[in-house]
Amino acid sequence: MSAKGDLTTFTDGAKTSSWATEAMEWAVGSKLLSGKGGNVLDPTGTATRAEIATILMRFAENEK
Repeated sequence: MSAKGDLTTFTDGAKTSSWATEAMEWAVGSKLLSGKGGNVLDPTGTATRAEIATILMRFAENEK
């Protein structure tokens, strides 16, 4: 994992579980995750189908 995003830019970034922090930093740094609006990441929430589809689409576009 090379990209590293800053979770502290989100109001709830500190709520990210310790086991998920490195992966979440990578996902934010890779522009796969950009939050849910209002500077909220919602690391303990449940992703919708649309959100997962967006993440997968961004991942595929980054791999081109």
